[in-house]
Amino acid sequence: MRSIRVPLREYRRKRNFRTTREPARGGRRGARIFVVQLHHASHRHFDFRLELDGVLKSWAIPKGPSFDPKVKRLAVEVEDHPLAYAKFEGDIPEGNYGAGHVDIFDRGTWEPLGDARAGLKDGELKFELHGEILRGSWVLVRTRMQGSRQQWLLIKHADEYAAERDVDAFIDPESDRPLSAPGGAGRKRRAQARAAPAAMLSAGPKRLGIGRAETLKNVAFKPQLCTVRSTPPEGDRWLHEVKWDGYRIVASVVGGRARLWSRNGIEWTGKVPELAAAIAALDVTSAQLDGEMVVLRDGRDDFNALQGRLSAENREPAVYMLFDLPHWNGRSLRKVELIERKALLHELLKTAPSPALRFSEHVIGNGSEVFAKAVAAGLEGIISKRVDSGYSGSRNGDWVKIKGRPSDEFVVVGFTEPKGSRTGIGALLLARPHGDGLRYAGRVGTGFDQGLLEKLRERLGKSVVAKPPADIALLARKDRELAIWVKPKLIVEVSHQGIGGQGLLRQVSLKGLRPDKTLADLVAGARRPARKQARGKA
Repeated sequence: MRSIRVPLREYRRKRNFRTTREPARGGRRGARIFVVQLHHASHRHFDFRLELDGVLKSWAIPKGPSFDPKVKRLAVEVEDHPLAYAKFEGDIPEGNYGAGHVDIFDRGTWEPLGDARAGLKDGELKFELHGEILRGSWVLVRTRMQGSRQQWLLIKHADEYAAERDVDAFIDPESDRPLSAPGGAGRKRRAQARAAPAAMLSAGPKRLGIGRAETLKNVAFKPQLCTVRSTPPEGDRWLHEVKWDGYRIVASVVGGRARLWSRNGIEWTGKVPELAAAIAALDVTSAQLDGEMVVLRDGRDDFNALQGRLSAENREPAVYMLFDLPHWNGRSLRKVELIERKALLHELLKTAPSPALRFSEHVIGNGSEVFAKAVAAGLEGIISKRVDSGYSGSRNGDWVKIKGRPSDEFVVVGFTEPKGSRTGIGALLLARPHGDGLRYAGRVGTGFDQGLLEKLRERLGKSVVAKPPADIALLARKDRELAIWVKPKLIVEVSHQGIGGQGLLRQVSLKGLRPDKTLADLVAGARRPARKQARGKA
């Protein structure tokens, strides 16, 4: 007679719930969750759990996951756990199965790359993790039985989240507990960074023992980039800043000289000499700074006013909203926690106060509340950053962007002639990266002033081409004859109300030109979302 499988029977058989606080059952199904728990039992190990079919599929990983694709970590399959176990932390008393201390190391959601049940059955489960520490693509590969237990290997795939490190990088070496746990060294350092930054600044990085020695060259550096999310991350491992509506600027100071560049390495020092002078006045021997250049009107950033300032149409003062300090006084701070870098930056700006230089404030935790307030205030949105993150100069998921109102960047692939009393151009024809090329996405004909219309006609008239540089299948045939095609070089940002039934932008209005962006930036930004969407369909 076939035995009937009873969910969680093995889990309950091993435990006496009168003497342990572990949950016997419970937990609500929802988005697929995962959790990793650091378990100090008879042998220290990490418990890796994935929600599937109403339970947590579980593996014990003695050394914990590795971020290095070349490292294969043993994962021993153990009994299913109830969903409520994902929130369990604390002590399992002596005399009980698994006696010892349990801390939550990481948690989030996961998605299978393919059929999860078939993957488990066939012994090759591929998936993506969306945690605070563990992210990107992974695979569990079944190997052999060891006694009564099935052994697997947990392997990180080579993607933007791969690195030559393992989970011990996030463990307090003194307490052997996660840095995010109460009393962890990470929290202690963050508290020190908030409580005594002035003393840290006067001591200098070398005496503090932070960073590594670095001889700075007065050249542009690659800024840290954001991935895009629809909702803000939660938890006090994240801080949240205003998403400023301006131009990203990186700056350096070497030998008393300050220089500024756009995110693409184009020098802007001569365009905003007042910002360079304010930076050079800071009490620093060498530095790299990162921030957003804006123009403020009535206390709010105004992108159109910023463009007017740069084209000399107004004399509004430019303001440099600063949020990071990758280098300070001969030391690279790129592997120092973000919260410490920001604390030092805050104090550095006090050494030569200037209305042209401002510190970009932040809030730790409460991501949904911060985002809701930003939207209610009519702001662009927020940027959320891992509190303990380094500065890699890449798009690695440590910084995420959550927009409050729809706006996107497109490349101009053509324009139409003006009608009636209008001069210059009628509308810009827009495209976005698609596959290996570009696809027509819609047009924008509002948001221009007369001066901009004439400048655009002069500029675009110099790059006219005979054939459309994009797939124009979505452009109505009658409109194709009216189009004047141009080389895809000019990037613009537009506000819109999403995509309509015909696959084109709705209610489009020009926000401004983006001379700080290139077509290569649009392509790079489109690659990860496109890849992720394809996986979701698998």
